Amino acid sequence: MKSSALYFTLGATFLFFALIQFSTPKPWAENYPETGTCERVDDSTVRLSGPIDDTMRDCALAQLTSKIKTIIVTTKGGEVYAGRAIGYKIGEHPRHLIIDQMCMSSCGNYFVPAAAKLTLLPRSVIGLHGSPDPHMLSNVDMEQHMASMVENGDTASEGVARILKRKRDRRDKQLTEEARFAAHFNVPKGWRHYREAGDADDGWRRHFTAGSDAGVTPDKFMIVEEPMLKSCLPRVQSDDYQSELDRTVFEDRNHWARLEETMGAYRSHGLICTNTNAQG
Repeated sequence: MKSSALYFTLGATFLFFALIQFSTPKPWAENYPETGTCERVDDSTVRLSGPIDDTMRDCALAQLTSKIKTIIVTTKGGEVYAGRAIGYKIGEHPRHLIIDQMCMSSCGNYFVPAAAKLTLLPRSVIGLHGSPDPHMLSNVDMEQHMASMVENGDTASEGVARILKRKRDRRDKQLTEEARFAAHFNVPKGWRHYREAGDADDGWRRHFTAGSDAGVTPDKFMIVEEPMLKSCLPRVQSDDYQSELDRTVFEDRNHWARLEETMGAYRSHGLICTNTNAQG
């Protein structure tokens, strides 16, 4: 009975993480597709819309040839593996990424660092809430409990050991692939909100210049402002980024209040990445 309960708990835990880790609330629910889409706008432009999933990935990998110079994105985020694959494809050639309304989660993690140039359309934002790191992927209490069962020779401990090994192997693979992407595009730990297993939820603060986090009050999604963008990703060119944010997002009090309420948006303010060390 204990083993069955443990397996059920583990299964529920894995499903929970699969569903929520890189999903977002719905401040822009109107006409948002259920699956990812990509469409050719003209000879040099592709639009990516909806969830970042296998459908979007397959289409993007086929459509993003060397002729495509501009990519327009509208997405709340989605799957990590699909996001990284599309990010690598974007980065194969210098491309202009245009944010239409939102580039959240995996879009901010993987599309933005791969772009050569970035433009925000009015009332549009980039939102980050972290990429896979030891803190996010760890479940210390559960692992310790499982390990103790194996050591004590409890019922079905061999099965528990296999589950524990698979879990650790998946986590190690995820962290390895994340580090490889970060190194390829020189994405610093600050942009990734990187934390170690024992860190507090806001342990990522140490990857920014001391004092630059003044006024930053974490909620669910950090809205990236110009100091963070330029210090974390200096090779990504952007024009009028902060002025567009100020004019059409922060100074539009109703719009900003809606983002705060529906998606837990908060500002990065003057955050400045300490360096471009992408390892880890």
